[in-house]
Amino acid sequence: MTDHIITQATINDVFYEILEELKTNPVLLAKTESANIGKWGMAKLWRSWMTPTTKYLVSNGAKMPLVIKPNGETYGEREFNTDDCHEYFTSLWLGLDKEGTRLSWSKSGRDGRRAATKGERFLAMQKHSEWASERGIILHVPRDSEYSKLNEEQNV
Repeated sequence: MTDHIITQATINDVFYEILEELKTNPVLLAKTESANIGKWGMAKLWRSWMTPTTKYLVSNGAKMPLVIKPNGETYGEREFNTDDCHEYFTSLWLGLDKEGTRLSWSKSGRDGRRAATKGERFLAMQKHSEWASERGIILHVPRDSEYSKLNEEQNV
């Protein structure tokens, strides 16, 4: 079974993938649901979490290499910043699509990346919240935020 994210740009590719699946499985069950990416609130809350996370990592010696040679050796270093933190934890928690491209917090999937669904964003935030909690990092979550509301729905 394969989950397909379908957009107008990918419909032809998905169609041919389904035809290939039909060669081995003559009957398939298809179900559609909205891959709503949610509101900007969750992405903004995520970005706000990167500040205390960055401060924690920097206080524990996090640095970024200036150059990584082909053999993996690093050269020089610079201060670890919130953009580095965002990139790292987005790759870690949000993950990659099936082509290995990092998913995006943007609504349109900028730089050729697929926009993460609301569910994918929510799970990434839950993972980060748990990771931060284990380290004593305080992440503020407004009660009326989209993340809070989704969290409440999960715990009903």
